[in-house]
Amino acid sequence: MADRLRFGLIGSGSQGRYLSQALALTGQADLVACADPNEEAAQKAVRECGYETAYADAEEMLGQEELDAVIVATTHDQLQPAAMAAVRAGKHAFVEKPMALTAADGRKLVAEADRAGVKLMVGYTLRFMPERILLKKLLDSGAIGDTCHVIAGQLIGHLGGWLGDSARGGGPLMYVGSHVIDQVLWVVGQSARRVFAEVERPSKEDVEAAASLTIQFEGGVVAQVCTSQKMGGRYGWLDVIGSGGRLRSEWESNVLYIESREFDSYRHPTEIEVPADPYLPPVVAEPIVSVTGIKYVRMWAAEMTDFIGAIREDRPPATTGDDGVRVLEIIDAVFKSGRTGRPVGL
Repeated sequence: MADRLRFGLIGSGSQGRYLSQALALTGQADLVACADPNEEAAQKAVRECGYETAYADAEEMLGQEELDAVIVATTHDQLQPAAMAAVRAGKHAFVEKPMALTAADGRKLVAEADRAGVKLMVGYTLRFMPERILLKKLLDSGAIGDTCHVIAGQLIGHLGGWLGDSARGGGPLMYVGSHVIDQVLWVVGQSARRVFAEVERPSKEDVEAAASLTIQFEGGVVAQVCTSQKMGGRYGWLDVIGSGGRLRSEWESNVLYIESREFDSYRHPTEIEVPADPYLPPVVAEPIVSVTGIKYVRMWAAEMTDFIGAIREDRPPATTGDDGVRVLEIIDAVFKSGRTGRPVGL
């Protein structure tokens, strides 16, 4: 395998460009071609990210260019079809969350990637936040004993454009709620057994305004999750409560809170300011980085580094297609429970 992998991009909007800039930071990839039916967006990816060629059609790009891997960062409804095209063409695929609109479609993508013998990674960036990495390490080391409860949320302001269109996979549950569900599944590490949800919609045609859900796990852990587009800004939190203490992390803060009856060093409530450098890869290139993306670009670079490592080392990526399917199973259950008013077994 060459020293640098040849990458393509399907979906040249803002998130696709952010991920491409992060990919360039790794110094391990050549940005070969991008595709988007919006010519202006495709040309912007050429200018801002350094792609050599722009296409209006992703299938044409996949057929014309010699690519090792593809980033898929389209609207939610196009993620699974675009990623299917990539893996069928024999390309490793990094697909943005939530990867598909339903668990059934997610499973089809996983099966196709397995048949093609290519790597499939889903973009759940919060797993690469330094404070969340440390939280998981402390949790796994027994710092708060056995996990009993998880209380978490991801909130955002009013969603417009395609994110306000249910047919295109809009709404806070798919957009930011998928992140927090993945976080809950990640820290609990048990199979979900049952979901009960309250889903608030202005009308049947509208995306949800908010969703509140309870997840019961096979091992006895209970998680309560909230997602909403009612907030005037962005806020997310993850509280993990155990038999021997508790941990808390908040989105867009590098402070981790711990209180532990298991570790003497954290017996009293402690706030840890978590530095980025031990957890995130160094910057080895100097691409143009947008002002919006610069706050998160090293986390995205960490994702890209892991994806490239999975390809080179022939190992599963940190967030697999199966991880993505498990999130979608919860989301499917939330929508069903919201419609029926009953718990949904998994």
